[in-house]
Amino acid sequence: MSIRLLLPLCAALLLAACATTRPSRPGPATPPAPAAVTGVAACDAYLASYQACHRAAAIFPADQLQAHYQAMRDSLLDASRDPQTRPYLDARCRQLSAQLGQSLQGRACTTPGPASPAPR
Repeated sequence: MSIRLLLPLCAALLLAACATTRPSRPGPATPPAPAAVTGVAACDAYLASYQACHRAAAIFPADQLQAHYQAMRDSLLDASRDPQTRPYLDARCRQLSAQLGQSLQGRACTTPGPASPAPR
């Protein structure tokens, strides 16, 4: 066999060997990235704790909580993309967090809110 034929054949075999991957063991599952990140730390923290804290403070009925979260998330994401409002987001989210803290009245976000009275 001539070297002109052997050299491309060897190169093709090497490329084929490099392209083959061995199955790897699955590692520990990594948590999914947040669906929405505003890029403003105070807002991202507020959104991360929104549902648990609002549930603990019993601010909204349970069946409405997801819709309120979605509306707040969309509002903060829109504001984070707007160069006119982005500079004010840190203060806005800190204020929202402070208001939520007052509503919690010292309870942790993992503490369930007050129970609704039983129907008579």
